Amino acid sequence: MKKIMYVLLLLMSANLVACSQEDSNVEVSITSSPLPLIPATAISCLAQENAGEDVATADISASYFKVPTITFNRKDTSKTLIIAFIRVSIQIPGSATPVTCEYGGDQLAALRGNWFDSLTKEAAIPVGEASYATTCPMYCGGINATNQFVATGTMEVFGLERDANQDETPVKVQTSITIQSY
Repeated sequence: MKKIMYVLLLLMSANLVACSQEDSNVEVSITSSPLPLIPATAISCLAQENAGEDVATADISASYFKVPTITFNRKDTSKTLIIAFIRVSIQIPGSATPVTCEYGGDQLAALRGNWFDSLTKEAAIPVGEASYATTCPMYCGGINATNQFVATGTMEVFGLERDANQDETPVKVQTSITIQSY
């Protein structure tokens, strides 16, 4: 009886481990962490795109941090990867709620010129591309910080992979992100 219980326990444990492991085709990474908190305003990629030949005006509140490049890597490149939105969430020491910054729609499309210039403005990584990176930084502003700190949070990427038959598979990946106030 003990052996049967032991075998059942082993099988249940193996099942639990198998269910909790996620073998995602997509990975996301960022450059330059910790990212400095800058006590000034900035101009987003969307404001630059919308300004065209005119001078863009600052639309990112002080204080902000900037993610210079977001890179998406894939093992299987047989499907189109569509990025729906990106969420950054960081708990600032002494703050009751985390700082949250979300990019979607035109704001997300502006992070890469060919995304914004496409008719659909879809943040799409085409079939055959194993590594793909943004070409314009992601800004997150309006962070109230009076003390020096280092804070770590997560960047989550939500989207889907679409195959040639238009079948879609949800994608959610994340990476850590660290900011620093001087």
